[in-house]
Amino acid sequence: MGELFRKYRALLLTIAILIASIASMYANHTPEDERNAFEDVVVWLSSPLQKAVVYVWDGAGGIWSDYVDVLDAKQESNDCDDLLSHSKMRLSELKEVEHENTRLRRMLGFKNRHPNNYLPARIISTDILGQFRSVTINVGSDDGVLSMSPVVNQDGVVGRVYAVLDRTSKVLLIIDQNSSVDGLVSRTRSRGIIQGDTQDDELSCKFAYSLRTEDIAVGDIIVTSGIDRGFPPGLPLGTVKEVFKGDTGIFQDALVQPLVDFRCIEEVMVILPPEDLR
Repeated sequence: MGELFRKYRALLLTIAILIASIASMYANHTPEDERNAFEDVVVWLSSPLQKAVVYVWDGAGGIWSDYVDVLDAKQESNDCDDLLSHSKMRLSELKEVEHENTRLRRMLGFKNRHPNNYLPARIISTDILGQFRSVTINVGSDDGVLSMSPVVNQDGVVGRVYAVLDRTSKVLLIIDQNSSVDGLVSRTRSRGIIQGDTQDDELSCKFAYSLRTEDIAVGDIIVTSGIDRGFPPGLPLGTVKEVFKGDTGIFQDALVQPLVDFRCIEEVMVILPPEDLR
């Protein structure tokens, strides 16, 4: 008998629990004044079990509810991260548009101050750290660009076109050692030549061949004289940083910081000759 009980213990226990549950349900649904003694005993015995089941069920429900809340919070956190990332990207795009609009407004102001026939262009490659300092722009002969055409931006003179293809052109910068632009001191009209200074890591120029007797001082603005080929007069070139008179000779030199920042230049304008002179 004991062996038989052990063999079918799980089945018998399940049947007993089932019978007890049915009896408990029946007893609990019977009005109290209609119960017999057996039903009262069933209710009394099943109450702790029912309370335990309800407690466990409520606890499990609470855990599940907390788990669902955690999943919802994680999803909301991911959504917030995505929204924040999108907002940062959008803010970066708006800042870039704002910077571009600022540059374009300054270029328009430059055009108004120095009326010429301008062709806008964008720089597509640069070489300012090598022995030869130049940039490539996205306009060429198909757009009317000619060799030796002056190139400027909103800050001043950039350089001069030295090679022209159908849709692109190469520009020799004024900081290149092979560049020379006739200039003068805006304050005193003292003449000289702006040349690239490859010995200077600050991408500077030198104002050479100015007579020692001429008045040149730190802070003076150098502009184009309009005498050499192509450059209209009065275009800003740079600011005098230092003056070297020396003890002998008839000339003095000056170190000039270009007004154009060649490390972050993006857009330029090519000065084209009038239609009747092309």
